Amino acid sequence: MSDLEQAAQAAPDAGDEPAVKVRLTPDDVQDALREVIDPEIGIDIVSLGLVYGVDIADDGDTTVRMTLTSPYCPMGPMIESQVHAATQFLPGVRDVKVDLVWDPPWDPHTMASDETRLELGLY
Repeated sequence: MSDLEQAAQAAPDAGDEPAVKVRLTPDDVQDALREVIDPEIGIDIVSLGLVYGVDIADDGDTTVRMTLTSPYCPMGPMIESQVHAATQFLPGVRDVKVDLVWDPPWDPHTMASDETRLELGLY
């Protein structure tokens, strides 16, 4: 269980003192995005290096800057939908926007995790 989930469970009931507001971090969002699997490769988008960054505004509006394996990726809309599904109910998230970017172009040799490069046979 993540620290964020533990803090949410530890929040007092309505009749108790007000809870300390849990601050969502970009790492929390990235952890949730590990559930989003690229259907063509079978590996999560964080390990593939497709997530370039996460911005969280004070009001909870969250922007995920990411790319796809190719600008013509036929699974792009599905992956984008999965990003929304994985993040929209995180405590502290008000709205999620996916910002697809193409610069720098995705390169699995430099952007994927070491474990993913080994799994893909890239040395």
